[in-house]
Amino acid sequence: MADRRYLWIVNNFLHDMATGTWAACVLVVWLLAGRRVGMPAEAARATGDAMAAVFKLALAALVVIGATGGVRLGYWRRQAAPDELMQKRRALLVKHALFAVLYGGGTLWLYSLVR
Repeated sequence: MADRRYLWIVNNFLHDMATGTWAACVLVVWLLAGRRVGMPAEAARATGDAMAAVFKLALAALVVIGATGGVRLGYWRRQAAPDELMQKRRALLVKHALFAVLYGGGTLWLYSLVR
C-alpha cells in the first residue's frame, strides 16, 4: 500500500504539472500573438513556429492531464466512503464539465491564435 501511495503522489504531481504547463502555454501563445503585429516577416515566421511548438506542448499536456486524471479517478473511487460516493460523484461531474468547457474552449482559442 505504501508503494502505491508513492505512485499516487507522482501521478498527482504529473497531473498538476501538466495543468500548469497547459496554462503557461496559453499565456505564452497569447503574449506572442500580440507581438507578431508589425514584426518583420522573418521574425513573424519564427514567432509563428514557436507558437506552433508551444501549441503542441499544450496538446501533450492535455493528454497527460487526461491520463493521470483517469488514474486519479480510479484510486479516488477506491478511497471514497460508500455513503459519500453519490455526492462526491455529482461534484466531480460538475467540476469536470466546467473543466471541459475551460480546457476545450481555451485550446480552441489557442489554436485560433496559432493559425
